[in-house]
Amino acid sequence: MNSEKFLCRLQGGCLIIGPLLFAASTFFWRPNGTYSAATGTLLVLALVFWTYGLIGVLDTLRRQQPVYASVVQLVLVYGAIGGAAFGVRGFYDELFSFSREQSVQALTTFGVRADLVFYWPGPLFPLSLLAIGIGLARARVAPLWTSIMVCAVGVLFPLSRVPRVSWAAHLVDGLIVVAFAYLGYLRFHMKPSRKTRSGDALPVAVRDRRE
Repeated sequence: MNSEKFLCRLQGGCLIIGPLLFAASTFFWRPNGTYSAATGTLLVLALVFWTYGLIGVLDTLRRQQPVYASVVQLVLVYGAIGGAAFGVRGFYDELFSFSREQSVQALTTFGVRADLVFYWPGPLFPLSLLAIGIGLARARVAPLWTSIMVCAVGVLFPLSRVPRVSWAAHLVDGLIVVAFAYLGYLRFHMKPSRKTRSGDALPVAVRDRRE
């Protein structure tokens, strides 16, 4: 197995593992949707795997959309760090027995610093998912229905987390798992790059329409 094939398989596996861990974290919410230490642990691990896999998708998009993919990757990384910060916050919420309201109130002490770490990057992760879905549709390196589902995840993601309603979160989590499991499958089975007439390497996805 060459290094490129191994990388694609590793990233494909991460696109499956990350959303599964993310979905599992919802089952460990405390009353009123407050994150627990278990939620925080799963959330941080989920974002590590998921982000690594998404960077692989963006590497593929960068072949055709270099500026777009590069900007989206920056947004993705900042958004993922913000999401991980919420996970770590779950440890302290459980440690000090904070309710969700008490946790939010405690952060108001830090003003802009809390905004930079928690609230401003918060919307950027789902926004990056929406952008990736749009990029996939434009590049046509995945079936259109997959691109539409990824876009839907980006739109619905905040609705599953801001109200902290368990049943709504589980429904959106299910959509997330399905969308990215198939995207991970495509990445896992991606063929080695071939050379275009210009000499640039071109990754070939399963069901690539250019075949």
